[in-house]
Amino acid sequence: MVVRLTVVLAAVLLVAAVGSESASARSDSGQAPTVQATEGEGLAAGDEWQTVNEDEAKRILRETPINVAELVEKVKRGVVVVQPINIVSAAAAEVTILGSGFVIDKEGHIITNAHVAGKSSVAQIIFSDGSSERATLVAVAPYYDTALLKLDKPNPDKLFPVSLGDSDRVRAGEVALAMGSPGAMEGFNIDRSDPMEYWGLRQTATMRVVSGRDTDLTFEVMQHFYNRYQGGAQFGLSYSMNLPYVFRIQVPINQGNSGGPLFNRKGEVIAINTWGRSLPVAQQTNWAVPINFAKNFVVEVLEHKRHDVPWLGIHCIFPPNITDVESFTEFRELVRPEGLWVMAVEKESPAALAGLQDGDQILTVNGQPPPTPEDFRVNVLLGEIGEEYVLDILRGNNEFEVRLYTVPKPAYVVNFSV
Repeated sequence: MVVRLTVVLAAVLLVAAVGSESASARSDSGQAPTVQATEGEGLAAGDEWQTVNEDEAKRILRETPINVAELVEKVKRGVVVVQPINIVSAAAAEVTILGSGFVIDKEGHIITNAHVAGKSSVAQIIFSDGSSERATLVAVAPYYDTALLKLDKPNPDKLFPVSLGDSDRVRAGEVALAMGSPGAMEGFNIDRSDPMEYWGLRQTATMRVVSGRDTDLTFEVMQHFYNRYQGGAQFGLSYSMNLPYVFRIQVPINQGNSGGPLFNRKGEVIAINTWGRSLPVAQQTNWAVPINFAKNFVVEVLEHKRHDVPWLGIHCIFPPNITDVESFTEFRELVRPEGLWVMAVEKESPAALAGLQDGDQILTVNGQPPPTPEDFRVNVLLGEIGEEYVLDILRGNNEFEVRLYTVPKPAYVVNFSV
């Protein structure tokens, strides 16, 4: 005897719609009320009535294939083109870069990448319908490669904010949909005669899966490997250096996609499309900034007018004199000792005030065996300001204990210390 999927989905919708009122109608077994549909609603003679509890309803929603076109239609009005405007003189301005972004509220706040709009005080925002408005830079977090803009004259009736998801719950293999505006600044679909010069598209969608979580250090290495030929920054001094981790994704990220949203199957933003490059050593080497870091930054900026990164002032991954990928590779393979070591201490930092010195070995952290340097760095970055760290230190033949408390990382400290 066949139980039709339409009946099951009807039960799912009922469970979702009833909400708190359904609690009183549940049986002792925790099941939702039975669903009785008429033949006109899709139930044929001989079919059984179907009962679905909440867990089963959630499972069905997860396993139901998504309609990509409908998902794109659902979220596309919240995705925008971001064109930063550089003021050249009192009478002239120029647009030198094109990126993407997404609307997060009815007040007109927009999230994009710092490397897209973090250096311009104003930007032109182009919506999916072709209309445009001016936006002003509110705050920028280079360490998260995130920038917050606000429309100068927001019209709530014409704004369609996207939903922000929880990037901590994202697993490898989950479907990911990237949206943005790849192409050149000269125009959108205006002249296809030279595809290398005019290939601007106002909005596109690319879809694959999240490959997994990747270390920020890998992101730094690959980014510098490419950027050094483009006049990029010194290794360890480029943007997004304070991300605890990033998402490696298979989803294609083209120039102009930067700052656009990466959606899950529900249409929730789980990350910001940040960097994409296919290299000989790694195909589909694409990364996205997890949305939770951007959310924390935005919330604190809007509520407290600032956002702080926890900091102890310890270099534990590599010494600050490492300036390129080759030197880092040589250090890691030939010089780096086992365990957790202090490789340098920043002046006037909690580590310096506690008396830590270059060459100290950290034997325990809060009474536990020391984590790897990478894990220690992540633990600090994901902690709170003022969090206590009790370290057992070995210096020569002397063993002693120090107590450190994280402070906000100063803006003038632009390096890989934690």
